[in-house]
Amino acid sequence: MRPIDKREAPSSLLRYRLQTGAVYDGPNFTPVKDDIRQQLLNEQGHLCAYCMQRIHADTMKIEHWHCQANYPAEQLIYANMLGVCPGNEGQPRANQTCDTYKGNNDLLYNPAYPTDHPRLEIYYEGTGKISSRNTVFDTQLNQILNLNWSRLKENRKGVLIAVMEVLGKKAGTCTRADLTALIAKWESSRHGMMHEYREVALYYLNKKLSRINASA
Repeated sequence: MRPIDKREAPSSLLRYRLQTGAVYDGPNFTPVKDDIRQQLLNEQGHLCAYCMQRIHADTMKIEHWHCQANYPAEQLIYANMLGVCPGNEGQPRANQTCDTYKGNNDLLYNPAYPTDHPRLEIYYEGTGKISSRNTVFDTQLNQILNLNWSRLKENRKGVLIAVMEVLGKKAGTCTRADLTALIAKWESSRHGMMHEYREVALYYLNKKLSRINASA
């Protein structure tokens, strides 16, 4: 999970909201939904807002952070919308993740709310486990989003291993320049697509860079 810089709502959504009786997935909503989907992809770097795996326009879901069932007044509020992966929909409950696992449950924080960004307090362990220093939100990462499902943990661990292998190929002690270059690589995007699970690599690299800076 990463903080998302939310943009203004698509103009087509703003116009649609002015219609009498406008509802999500109502009449003539398909082109509006296409615009929403594309803008979510663009602002999230084509990554799921929760697990950070790659999402695509034809398979992604538009998640209402505050669910439509309990918060109908927010169904057309763009700030309440996130782009997410299918979350293994149709598979056994234990394998489901993200919005599919979440259902109509509430989350303490929204990764797209600027005021919530510093409250996420996300960190990653060497096992690939994602956690939060906020105990309530940490519980929700597991019990509401199932973000420590075994395959997600293995994918995040794989990113850490790949980063360590790159650093291990450097002759001598890893330098500030080495870390800065790798951080820039992981922060970059190609055709608007960010690296999958990028926050895992960035957390590890920035932690190592902080240690070097502290010892300087």
